[in-house]
Amino acid sequence: MSIELVPWPAGGAGLLERWIAAPHVVRWWKPALTAGVIAALRAGDAPPAGTRPWRIDLDGVPVGYAQDYDPARPGDGWSEVEGVGAGTRGLELLIGEADAVNRRHGRAAIRLLAARLFAESGTDRLVSGPHPDNWPAVIAFKRAGFRERGRRQFPSGPVMVLTAARAVWSG
Repeated sequence: MSIELVPWPAGGAGLLERWIAAPHVVRWWKPALTAGVIAALRAGDAPPAGTRPWRIDLDGVPVGYAQDYDPARPGDGWSEVEGVGAGTRGLELLIGEADAVNRRHGRAAIRLLAARLFAESGTDRLVSGPHPDNWPAVIAFKRAGFRERGRRQFPSGPVMVLTAARAVWSG
């Protein structure tokens, strides 16, 4: 089986909205994470500045969503985390198709996106902040090579701070 990342296609708001509403996603995914992307997709505009949406395909079939973003965006809480600054990208993802959950596709997508981001000039660190009780996400990030850096209370709620550094990346 092959995981690929495809830039999210224009006009694809409906699929993303369906995934965000899925019972296995809605518990953990905060709508604010994708509100700007969905609004841009509906309007036919570019995604919000600093955000790149990706479709996760499994053997050519869409199964999930990922995004990398600038964690310096106001109000997120990342500005208070040590080591987050220039050269840092945030990473978030979800597996939207229920039959693709718990099959290591999330971990594969994390590794693929991390490798892509570390290959870019200027990206030295990646961060992600799943809810501390979202163990499938936490495990996927840790097994993909991210390290836990503690728990924080962000404006959006509790997060487990997970980071990966280019200098030690082996994903």
